[in-house]
Amino acid sequence: MLALRRNLMDAVTRIRRAGTQGRPSTASSRRTAPPKNAPGFTLLELMITLSVLAILASLGVPAMQEMFERNRLKGAAQALAEDLQWVRGEAIRRNRDLHLIFDAGSPWCWGISEASACNCRITDPNDPNACTLLFNDTKVLKHLDAANYAGVSATATFDQGVTGFERRRGTTMRMGSGSAGSKRHGNGSVTFSNAHGGQLRVVLSVIGRVRMCSPDQSVPGFRKCV
Repeated sequence: MLALRRNLMDAVTRIRRAGTQGRPSTASSRRTAPPKNAPGFTLLELMITLSVLAILASLGVPAMQEMFERNRLKGAAQALAEDLQWVRGEAIRRNRDLHLIFDAGSPWCWGISEASACNCRITDPNDPNACTLLFNDTKVLKHLDAANYAGVSATATFDQGVTGFERRRGTTMRMGSGSAGSKRHGNGSVTFSNAHGGQLRVVLSVIGRVRMCSPDQSVPGFRKCV
């Protein structure tokens, strides 16, 4: 009986093995079967996405252009403020009266010189009318123009476009012709503007203090001029 039972069990085992060898396993068939819902874009979805991107780009370009113009406006005003502070300190250091000449023409420019008159458009330091200072007995051009600040215009209130700093205290000099009593101090301001209505003003006081403000608070980060 035991021998018969063993023979029957061996026969069943052989039949089962033969049946499983003839068909692929479920696990292998799952691995090789392609997914029913493969991810991807339809043509309609792609067109909608491109349309949304185009709209966002059209909205962003003007904002970026305005930001660039505002940065050029701030750059021009900050450059003048820094030069005024530098001239004041340099006049005291050299013990020489120094002048800053502002030409509000188109394009505007300014220059620095010991003389109360110079042409900030001249680029030859050996020209007698150029805005230069001596450094180690060498004439060096000291001027800046509107080339790096496209779209920025300027107006100045300095008497004849000239301001100066006296050598002892660094206060503004009395400018203009006539007797000393009739001359006015070299204090004044320069207002820079751009096409988007932004305005920044550089103000020079009688005592030589320099500050920046926005006449109509059109530039964030600057106080309103008073």
